[in-house]
Amino acid sequence: MSIEEKVGQMTQLSLQAVSKVSGTPAHPEAHQVDLDKLREAIVDRHVGSIMICDEVALPAGRWHSLVTSIQDLATKETTHGIPLIYGIDSIHGANQVREATLFPHNLGLAATRNPELVEKCFAASARETRAAGIPWNFAPGLDVGRQPLWSRFCETFGEDTRLATVLGESAVRGLQGDDISRHDRVAATGRHFLGSSLPLSGRDRSPTWIPERYLREYFLPPFWNAIDQARLRTIMVNSGEINGIPVHANHSILTLLLRGQMGFEGVVVTGRADIEKLHTFHRVARNGKEAVRIAVEAGIDLATVPPGHQFADHLIALVKDGTISEHRLDESVRRILGLKADLGLFYDAYPKEESLTIYGGEEVRALSLQAARESLVLLKNDGVLPLANGSKILLTGPGCTSLPALHGPWSYTRQGDDPEAYPPGLKTVLQAFQAAQTEEEITYVPGASFDRTFKLDQAIRAAQRVDAIVCVLAEPPASGTAGDLDDLALPPAQAELVKALSFGKPLIVVLLENRPLLITETDTFANAVLFASHPGPFGGQAIHEVLTGAINPGGKLPFTYPRAPHALLTYDHKASDEGDGNAFHPLYPFGHGLSYTTFSYRNLQLASTELEAFDSLELSLELANTGLRAGDEVVHVYIRDLHASVTPPVKRLRAFRKIHLGPGAQETVTFSIPLLNLSFHGQKNNPILEPGTFKVFVGDQSAEFVLK
Repeated sequence: MSIEEKVGQMTQLSLQAVSKVSGTPAHPEAHQVDLDKLREAIVDRHVGSIMICDEVALPAGRWHSLVTSIQDLATKETTHGIPLIYGIDSIHGANQVREATLFPHNLGLAATRNPELVEKCFAASARETRAAGIPWNFAPGLDVGRQPLWSRFCETFGEDTRLATVLGESAVRGLQGDDISRHDRVAATGRHFLGSSLPLSGRDRSPTWIPERYLREYFLPPFWNAIDQARLRTIMVNSGEINGIPVHANHSILTLLLRGQMGFEGVVVTGRADIEKLHTFHRVARNGKEAVRIAVEAGIDLATVPPGHQFADHLIALVKDGTISEHRLDESVRRILGLKADLGLFYDAYPKEESLTIYGGEEVRALSLQAARESLVLLKNDGVLPLANGSKILLTGPGCTSLPALHGPWSYTRQGDDPEAYPPGLKTVLQAFQAAQTEEEITYVPGASFDRTFKLDQAIRAAQRVDAIVCVLAEPPASGTAGDLDDLALPPAQAELVKALSFGKPLIVVLLENRPLLITETDTFANAVLFASHPGPFGGQAIHEVLTGAINPGGKLPFTYPRAPHALLTYDHKASDEGDGNAFHPLYPFGHGLSYTTFSYRNLQLASTELEAFDSLELSLELANTGLRAGDEVVHVYIRDLHASVTPPVKRLRAFRKIHLGPGAQETVTFSIPLLNLSFHGQKNNPILEPGTFKVFVGDQSAEFVLK
C-alpha cells in the first residue's frame, strides 16, 4: 500500500461530508448522498471509514442502499478493493435506524441490576444495527457517572465502579458475542477513554482534574475489564483533557497505559474533529499539522475528521518529511484492517436483504418492555400505591405527552428532542394510561410545559374531581454541550405545579430524567415518587403497570440522589466527608428502591473470619419475602476496609445479585468474592491489598473478618 492509501485507512469521514441532501424528521428518506464527493473520498483519497447517521434516523432499506453504494466504490473501484467500515452510535438500541426498537438508557439498565438482561438488550441492538448493514457500534459508554451535572449522565451505568464494570462487560458481550463476523454481531467501542464523566465544571468536554490514583481506582476498571474479559475491539477517546493534557495528545494514557499496561490490541478512534481541536480549542498545537503529529504520536489509529481532507494531507506530509515513520502508519493500518477482517468484511461487505424482516419483532419488543419494567425505581410510597382498581386519575405535567422525554437523547436524532423523527405507533405516558383504562377514569390537563406553567388553574380544578394525581415531571432530552446545566434545580414551573396540586389528594410524582434533578421540596409534597429516567418506547406502559400494581417494582438507584445543590457526594465517600455531624444526608441513597412486598435478611455467615490474600470471602445469608406478593430484591454486598494507608471509603459495593421470591418464600444466597478484588491503589498508584480488619454489610446484617 502507498503512504496515501495507508493514511486513507486511518481517516474516517462523517456521512454529512459526502451528502447532497439531509433527511428531515418527517422525511428521513429524503437523504441523498453526493456520489461525486463519495467517489473522491473513497477512490481518490482512499478513505477507509465513514461514521455517523444523517441528521435523522434513516429507514433500514435506505441504509442498505447507502452501504451498498459505498461498498461498490470501495471494493470495485479502488486498487486493493478494501471494503469500507461504517460505524454508528447505537447507544440504547439501533437508535439511528428508524424501524429499530429502543431500550432504556444505560442509567435505567443499571437500575435493573440485571447483567443478563443488559447483555440481551445490547445483543438486540447489535442484531438491528448489523441488519442495516452497519458492523461497528460506538457504544457502550464505560464512563462512571460521578458528576450528575454532566449531560451524558444517563449514558453511564451510574456512580459505582463495580456496577459499571459488571454491566459494561455484559454490554460488550451482548454486542460482540464470541464472533463479530456473524451477521447479528458488531464490534463494540468503549467510550470515552478516559475520565470524561468527571468534568470540573460539569460541562461536557470541559477539563477534568483527576489524580492518577483516583483515575485508576474509579474510572479505569470498566475499560480494563471489558478489554480483558470481553475482548473489547475498539476504544473512543475522551474529547476533553485530564490534568491539563488533552487525551488525544496524551501518549502516557493512549500508549503507555492503554497499549502497554492494559494490553489493548484494537483500534483507537477519535471523537469528531478532535484532532483539529488540539489546535483550535485546546491550543496545545500551533497549527493543524502539529495537531496531527501530536495525536498520531500519542497513539491515535483512526481520525474522525471534519469535512475536508486536511488530516490526510498533514499526515502524508509528516511521513514524507520524516517526522512520522511509515512504520507508525503500519501499526494503525494493521489494526484497522484486522478489525475489518474479523468483521468478515473482506468475505462479505454487503447488507443482507433478508435482514430487513427482523425489525419490529415481538421478541425484541417484549425485551424492551421487560427492561423498562425492571428499570423503574420506587423512591417513596406513603401507602398510596398501588392505585386501587377503577381509580379516577388526573395525569398532568410535561412528561405525559412527550415521546422525547420517555426516550432521552440519541433517539432517532442525536438530541432525541424532535417528536416528528419518532416512528408511528409509539405511546406516550398519557396514551399508555388511556389504552389501559376507561375514558372516565383518565383526565388529562397539561399543568406545565418543561419551563412554564400552562392551564394550572384547570389542573387544580380537575384534581379535585379525581381519586389520585399522577404528575409526570420531565427533563428535555439532550446530549453533549446541548445538555449542559448550570445547576440541577428542577425547573420552577414544574416545582410550582407539584406544590399547587398538594392539597390532600394522593399525589404521585414520576421523574423522566437524564440525571437526578433536585426535587427535595417537591418530594415533601408528594405521597409517592417513581424514578423512571428515560425508559424508552414501552416506558409509558411500564409506568402504568407499576402505579396500578400490575407489576411490582424492583429497580434500585444506581446513584446517590442528592438533597441539596452542593451535596453531590457519592455513597462511597470518605469518613471525613461526614465529620462530627451528619454531612452525608442524601435524599435517597445509592441502592435504594421500594417494593410492594417486604424482605428480611437473616443469619449472615462467613465461612472463615481469618483469610489470606489469595483466598475468597465465602458468605451466605437467608433472604425471605415476608410480604404478600412476589417481588425482586437486589442483594448488595458492601465491604469496608477499617484502616488503610490511603483513606478508605466508608463502604464499597463488591458484589450484587437480583433474587426473585414468591410470597413467604426464602432462599439461601451465597457469594464468593476473591480477596484480590478488595485491593486498592496505594500511594504509589499501584494496586495493593493490605492486612487488616474488614467489615461486610448486607442489608441490615454485618460481620467482620481479618486479612492476615
